[in-house]
Amino acid sequence: MSERSVWMVKLLVCGVVVSAAIGFMVHLLWPQLGLWTMALYVLAGWGMLGGLFLVLVANTAISSWVNQWILRKGGTDTQWLWYPADPPGMQGDRKPKQP
Repeated sequence: MSERSVWMVKLLVCGVVVSAAIGFMVHLLWPQLGLWTMALYVLAGWGMLGGLFLVLVANTAISSWVNQWILRKGGTDTQWLWYPADPPGMQGDRKPKQP
């Protein structure tokens, strides 16, 4: 088997396991559902997982962009954005050293 086919089999197994887990949770919440309705709920669960993934990727991209913008504009530490001034001692570190 090639690497690609092994990767595809692993992806298929993971998809089946996650679908089974979502189906199990749906069955625990609504045991009276029919098979087709449960399949629809499993697809909705996949949609929610996909939406959560997209939100996390967008959050990571936006926060990375903001942090890079802060550093390009002369910021020294992006975590100090929330405070009104630089950390104690930073002003002394910025001044050129006198021989």
